[in-house]
Amino acid sequence: MPSSQSWLAIASLALECALPALAFPQASSSPEASHSYLSFQYTPVTSDVYATALPSSLSFPTPFAPSFREASTLLPDSLTTTTYSYNPTITQSPDGQYGQSAYAALWKDYSYTTTPPFTNTVSPTPVAKSELVFPPQLYNAPPDTGYRLPKDFIWGVSSSAWQIEGALQLEGRGPGKLDELGNALSSETGNLNDSNVANMHYFLYKQDIARLAAIGIPYYSFSISWSRIVPFGVAGSPINKQGLDHYDDLINTCLEYGVTPIVTLNHADMPPSVIEDIDSLRSHFLYYAQIAMAHYADRVPYWVTFNEPNIAPGLMLPSYGDLTQLLLAHADVYRWYKDTLRGTGQITLKFAHNLGVPQDLNDATHHAAASRYQSFILDIMANPLFLGKQYPKETLNTNTNGTLLSPLTDAQIAHIHHTVDFWSFDPYTAQFVSPLTHEDQESCHTNTSHPSWPTCVSLTNIQSNGWAMGQASNAYAYITPQYVRQQLGYIWNTFRPSGILIAEYGFNPFEESKRSESAQRYDFERTLYYQDFLTETMKAREQDGVNVIGALAWSLQDNNEFGSYGEQYGLQGVNRTDGKFTRVYKRSIFDYVGFFHRYVGE
Repeated sequence: MPSSQSWLAIASLALECALPALAFPQASSSPEASHSYLSFQYTPVTSDVYATALPSSLSFPTPFAPSFREASTLLPDSLTTTTYSYNPTITQSPDGQYGQSAYAALWKDYSYTTTPPFTNTVSPTPVAKSELVFPPQLYNAPPDTGYRLPKDFIWGVSSSAWQIEGALQLEGRGPGKLDELGNALSSETGNLNDSNVANMHYFLYKQDIARLAAIGIPYYSFSISWSRIVPFGVAGSPINKQGLDHYDDLINTCLEYGVTPIVTLNHADMPPSVIEDIDSLRSHFLYYAQIAMAHYADRVPYWVTFNEPNIAPGLMLPSYGDLTQLLLAHADVYRWYKDTLRGTGQITLKFAHNLGVPQDLNDATHHAAASRYQSFILDIMANPLFLGKQYPKETLNTNTNGTLLSPLTDAQIAHIHHTVDFWSFDPYTAQFVSPLTHEDQESCHTNTSHPSWPTCVSLTNIQSNGWAMGQASNAYAYITPQYVRQQLGYIWNTFRPSGILIAEYGFNPFEESKRSESAQRYDFERTLYYQDFLTETMKAREQDGVNVIGALAWSLQDNNEFGSYGEQYGLQGVNRTDGKFTRVYKRSIFDYVGFFHRYVGE
């Protein structure tokens, strides 16, 4: 072996030979940096900025419908209003079909392990100034595009009754379909909950509205519990006065604090008695809707009939065939509101939808799979509502719970068509679509228990190259701003609505519920989700010509995501151990408000 001196000589010679061939950067001709020492002192990099509250009250120049005094003449003559009090020990007595013992019997198969810690409406207290200070400025906020949103842009937050109210058996409420899910949770362990407590919004609504107003959020979308208004659910049964009074005050509280209410009539909690008599859904739903609208429509500018019914078959509806009844029920309410009540507000129906993108854009079979997916998720209801067209042929030729979906008649299509004033949907994320294998597809079409039924396509959030399409949440949502414009463009150009409302969108960071309180409060990923989503939404408006009229974040606060407290989508946290259910603003709600204050025109 050569000596160390020999190796050194060889290395030096090699370096000399190589130097001329290397492309070393030339020395800069600019002056050298000047370095000096100074007396160090700390420099402020942030200052306290506080949220701007809404004006103290809100009134509309013209009511959106006649007052209840006038509208009451449009209700059935046989209508009776009463109050119920749940007594689990009461025995059946001859007090009539809708007496107190009959009301108690509604709850005979339900048993909850949680008990509401208080049973009266809590008076609101002013939000402390210390709660309203903005977090450190978002260093990597998207650059200003120069685009602006119109001053009438509808922005705010959303919630639903069953997921936040609690007090399921109090003040005359009857059972709802989702109560069966809570009832199945036999014990309160970890993040599970049966919703008998939830967020106690039923008694804390005044404080919740005050908190929205204090931080400057102008719109609040919430749902009414059908069975709080009509405990027995069905047409002709008594109306619960306590339920009527509660939502009347909820709406008035919104207006008192300057918050515009958006009301959903049914958010997945249809009374079981109605589901058992689904062929009469039209009469049951119209009865309930007439009562709610007659009482509240003078103060409510926006109504939603049903939430996400396009994914309800097999979940909230017995079968796909029942979608016809639901579409007709929606149309009945729309036409009663417009033609009989003479309401001037706007009505819609809200879709669930995560864009289906062909996994391989160069493969025609992937495009066909994406088309089939959209047919079952969107076209099945949007065709008759927006285009005046028949159900897609794919849905008519697929086994749906043992029966084929019957085509709509021409009269039914005419009744349904044009009964939405704008498009409303919940586009949380996107996903890739590809066909199943031939054998698996054939099995899926005839097997309603197949995991891919009824769309019978493959769905994934992983690209063909193995990378996830974006940052994953704790559930199905992903941070995928690159698909927002395609999502909006697909809806706009396919169904051609007058406008599009993003009625729900949100992100639940991975295992956020297991983090410390301060870590949950600094929910940076949720902020990124909203900032990026909204930036792309503005591009869709300005560059693509899509009329997006609003965006409502899910959710008002961490809530019961269908049996679990662990799936946290809230812009506010909830302390479930202090006995008061204290709410806490997260970082994302400040960044959310800041975005709109920056971009919504004066």
